[in-house]
Amino acid sequence: MSGREYSRKLTRPGSEIYSRVIEVLEKLGGKAMELNLLDELRKRGFDVSLPELRSMLMRLEVRDKVRVLSLDEERRVVELIRLRSPEKG
Repeated sequence: MSGREYSRKLTRPGSEIYSRVIEVLEKLGGKAMELNLLDELRKRGFDVSLPELRSMLMRLEVRDKVRVLSLDEERRVVELIRLRSPEKG
């Protein structure tokens, strides 16, 4: 399997990298710069490019798992969306 084929397989919905993105964000306190998140994923053995990460983040954002905020043209903050538990009366 070539590197490109592996990358395509890796970024498919349902792939383990999506849960790893959430896991890394939790470890980093629920918020991280996009490039820091990319570095952490690479440290864990996921060979993913910035455009691939952005595609995955877009899918996670649509599913209300993360929020991506642009600071400027280059820098983005990725924030984990924590669902509130129902209030106990």
